[in-house]
Parts: sequence; structure tokens; C-alpha cells
Amino acid sequence: MIQKVIKIGDRIELKRLAAVARDKLDHEAKLYNSQLLEMVDDTHINISVPIDSGHLIPLEVGGRFEARFITANGVYMCKVEIKERFKRDHIYYLGLKMVSDLTKDQRRQYFRLEKIRPMEYHKLLEEEKKILIMLATNKFESDVERRNLLIRLKTIEPVQVEATTVNISGGGLKFNSPETLVKGDFIRISLLLDDSDATALDLFAKVIFSTSVPNKSLMYEHRVEFINMAREVREKIVKYVFVEERKLRHKDNGI
Repeated sequence: MIQKVIKIGDRIELKRLAAVARDKLDHEAKLYNSQLLEMVDDTHINISVPIDSGHLIPLEVGGRFEARFITANGVYMCKVEIKERFKRDHIYYLGLKMVSDLTKDQRRQYFRLEKIRPMEYHKLLEEEKKILIMLATNKFESDVERRNLLIRLKTIEPVQVEATTVNISGGGLKFNSPETLVKGDFIRISLLLDDSDATALDLFAKVIFSTSVPNKSLMYEHRVEFINMAREVREKIVKYVFVEERKLRHKDNGI
């Protein structure tokens, strides 16, 4: 029963199946954001017509997509086909048929928020790497030594590279910078999630993808996953993404 897995109001991401086939790294294909409105039966659901910048995106009947359901218990996915478009009580719907089983998506645990924010970063110094390894493997003699390691980590101040985020999630982020990076590089990021924040987040990350930005000379796009992250920091990012996404949805819906 799909009702045990997905719920009315769950966020949905749609991606064309053809784009999924081309986009093996799952980072460039267009995503259409929607919401689950009704469950007709175990294979048919009704969702909201996607909205982008305040405009309805009337996806075509017969179109086939990969659907990801962002639920309280993780991300679930299946293949769907658009069977109809209709309007009821001033709400625009897409009627979908689920044409594959609903399975948990182990690749995506966190929702991505498209967000442009200034940030700074630098490639990890050898001393920073050594301290992180000691902290991650509990290779310290006492709590006092652990505190001293954390203090030392905060006092290291290398030259920072200015950059701009493209999107962010609880698992990592995408950003643009004038510096080339390669897969496997480790970096340290300083990021203010909001202008009202008193202090910047101190984040450590591993580069998982990097490429030049088309039509922009000396600009590069990087994707990183967070490492050695404290639970409270991750929870802060997840909460920020949720609040900002809700603001965008209310704005798109004119609320």
C-alpha cells in the first residue's frame, strides 16, 4: 500500500526519463517541483502542476518521468506517466500513473535547495587533515587533548577563495569558483546561511565532481559532500533548507 510510504503533501521532484538516461551523474537534468495532492489507488496519484518563477509548467500528457517523493522517512522513487491534466476548485492537477514499483532512493537523503549565497573556502592543509583524522578516529589521549585539537583547528587561517553557492542540502552543496578543483580534493568552507546569522558555518567537504562553467571563462562548478559533520550542524542546514523551500512555495502559490 503506497499510503504507508508516501503522504498527502509530500514534496515531489520530477525528471524526464530521457534526461535521466543521459545524466548518469544526476546533477544537470531539469527538475520539476510538485506536491502530492491525492492518492486515487495504488497506482494512480494526482499532483500539483509544477510552478517555476510563478508560472505553471503544463507538462505534456503521455510524458514519462522519474518521480522522487521527499518524505519524512527518506526519499522514494518510481517511474510515472502523465495520464491527464485537469483543474478543480481553482487548482491545476496532473494525473499520474506509477509504472514501476516505489523503492527507496539510497542516493538522495536530503532535498536540494537552489540558493545563491557568498561563501569562502580553501583546500585543506596537511595539518588540518591530520587533526580531522585524529578526531574522526578518536586518536587523542583525553577530552582536554580533543578540545585543544578543536581549538587549533579554529585558529588555522589560510588564504580563502571567494565563491558562490548554487544549491545546498544536508548532504553537500554545489558552488562556483574561479579555482580548479579535482575529484577527491578536501576543502574547508565558511558559509553564512542567512545574513542574520552571527557566525559562519565551518564545514569540511570532499569534492565529488568538478567542471568548467559553459560560456564563463575562468569559472568552475564543483559539487561536494560534507564530511565529519556534527549532527547539530547538519540539522541546522536541513531546517534552513526546509524553511526556505516553504517560503518559495508560498511565494509561487501567491500565499
